[in-house]
Amino acid sequence: MEGISLYQGANIHGKKQDLLVVSSQGNNSYLLYQASAPYTQVGRFRIGVNLNGMGNGRETSIDGSAETDGLAVTHLPVGNGVWQQRMMLVVQNGHNHLPDANQAFKWLPWSSIVKQFDIH
Repeated sequence: MEGISLYQGANIHGKKQDLLVVSSQGNNSYLLYQASAPYTQVGRFRIGVNLNGMGNGRETSIDGSAETDGLAVTHLPVGNGVWQQRMMLVVQNGHNHLPDANQAFKWLPWSSIVKQFDIH
């Protein structure tokens, strides 16, 4: 475990609870846990590769995340559109592959995570 952050006020199976968002550097995944006893794991996900930019004449594809040392999460709206959702997750990416470069940060709207789980 490398990074950890608290998301306040998640709706899990109809019950309002806080969530711990944790990065697992060993297998490049992210875990969601209930922030109070019994600290049940709610889900696990990875940030995958988006190759949509390969055929447009420019290199605008985005690699997944790996070697995450830290992350941060907010439950407040941070902008318009998908960013108006009640959460944004930012993770540190230890090494970029598209393009090949040093570390970067990946920003994810909460809606891209919750659609995999019964969390709102």
